[in-house]
Amino acid sequence: MKEYFVGIFENDAGAPLTYLDDERKAIDVLLLKHKETFSKEIIPNEGIDGFISKLQLLTNDMTIFHFSGHHNNDDEAIKLSDEIFNDKGLIEILNNAPKLKMVFINGCSSQKIVDALHNVPIVIGTRTPVYDHFAKTLSTRFYELLLNQKDNINASEKIEDIFNQAKGFLQGHYEDSNSAERGPMAADDIDKKVNNYSFKINTEADDFELRTIYYPDPDNFPVKNHFKTLIDGIRQEENLKEELYKYYPYFLCIHLEILSDFNDINNSIYQELSKERYWVIRSMFKEFLNFLKFSAYSIIWSISKDQPEFKAKLSEQLKEILRENLEIGWESHVQDKISEDLAFIYNNIPDKYLSKNPLWSELKDCVIQNRKLFKDVSDFFSAHLEHNKNSKHDYIKTELYLEKFLKNFKFLRSLGIESIYDVFYNQFRYDNQRSYVINKSYYPVNKRPTSLDDKKSEIFEMNDNEASLDIDIHSVYICTTQNNNEKPKRQLNLSPFYLDVNSTSVAKDKIKLYYLDRYSEATEKLIYKEVINAKVDRDNNSKKRKLGEEIEVPLDEDMILALYKDGKKDIIEIEEKKKIRDHFEYIKNLISYS
Repeated sequence: MKEYFVGIFENDAGAPLTYLDDERKAIDVLLLKHKETFSKEIIPNEGIDGFISKLQLLTNDMTIFHFSGHHNNDDEAIKLSDEIFNDKGLIEILNNAPKLKMVFINGCSSQKIVDALHNVPIVIGTRTPVYDHFAKTLSTRFYELLLNQKDNINASEKIEDIFNQAKGFLQGHYEDSNSAERGPMAADDIDKKVNNYSFKINTEADDFELRTIYYPDPDNFPVKNHFKTLIDGIRQEENLKEELYKYYPYFLCIHLEILSDFNDINNSIYQELSKERYWVIRSMFKEFLNFLKFSAYSIIWSISKDQPEFKAKLSEQLKEILRENLEIGWESHVQDKISEDLAFIYNNIPDKYLSKNPLWSELKDCVIQNRKLFKDVSDFFSAHLEHNKNSKHDYIKTELYLEKFLKNFKFLRSLGIESIYDVFYNQFRYDNQRSYVINKSYYPVNKRPTSLDDKKSEIFEMNDNEASLDIDIHSVYICTTQNNNEKPKRQLNLSPFYLDVNSTSVAKDKIKLYYLDRYSEATEKLIYKEVINAKVDRDNNSKKRKLGEEIEVPLDEDMILALYKDGKKDIIEIEEKKKIRDHFEYIKNLISYS
């Protein structure tokens, strides 16, 4: 991969710049000598039409943008050979050029442009008017030094050092053939010209590290070391004793485990800038957004059971969005409405109902505060479905999102999944009380910070008139250890949104989750998909088909009984153990039309 230099050199016949063409030719020759490092597009005097048409083609690929010519500070515009182009438009284009590393505006009084280019890593401009010969000499000297030290072109501080070197050569000896300024004899005047230039580094620019270091050569991105340094730093900072992935709930940890499996030779493809690693990270974000969505439903459900007046406060718009998001599957092409819908749903849960549950409040804060991040992630994954020659740039971008995920959502590391796999009515009862013995599985497993010790059974006592508890205990829960005794405490009932399909098998003590992808109102079915362990042989079609299979749970009693004829007894057993239809019926009634 190469740097992509785009140079605009525009002269004005009414006020010609004598040395502009010399500058263009000198830079063109320099770049030609280093064609193994630089691709270039030199655009001389093509006027407004050429400027616009070329920039439309080049904006999303260029890494360096250079303009030499007149800039009018009063009009706030660059002067092309036949027209002007307003600074406002140029700033908008450059601030949104995704791979742009550096901008050099070599015209008079361009400081306003420099200040406004907040999303470009490196910007060079001028504070006041500049002299034609000096502008040409400084820029050609700068690019000559830069190309002679091109190994440093990927470090912003080094580029600034090189720019200062270019100024130093002129301060040591500058000769303008059209004036009396020669070497040290005009030191004060030369200093004024040199100090007229400004150099700015925007470390807060989007993807700063990616654009300044790795875009031209993505293969140099240290995937394994970068990620290992990140997770080791988190473990050390938080004093975590085990591997980081073990502190996350099931639907997130299986992706992180793959990415953290550094020493398994069979897993090496996930330690490279590969489409396999890309899909693991992409799947993890989808699972996270799914969890936030389903948590919102669960919170609304839980509040409405305890606070009957809350149900009446659910607006028709909120109900409509909740209904839509039951019917729309958030598949691999993450929907562009995700961030907006999540924010709207959580904003419609008043804080007064959340104050007694820290996790509920944290989930709302997570969605509201990270709305822009979720939109960026959703938009990015929606736009990058295909793999092509530029895909490695996209793969690096996913690494930056992964880093934000691990740093921004620390609260997830105290969560675990609990699944009820057997419920037995205790035949002994006292007065109007009865009891249930429930058996459950839990992830993370024993001897981890969120451990449930060795007990897998628990007794629930209830009165005869507490029938709702009978539904609740047939459930999958999200638990947290953020309490005094660090024992898991149930925070959210995630049924019917997650199913533990192992609850009916010999592996009942090992959780295997499926998530609700969508509800088909036309067929009255719930369609579930596996929380896929992405570590799968993607070349093996039989494995892919098996992982891609869906579980359909009919909501009609006759339809579910008919599954016996098709040999799908497992679906019926899951329904019996998890009370899927009862759970969903409550949700459906809660958000039904008034």
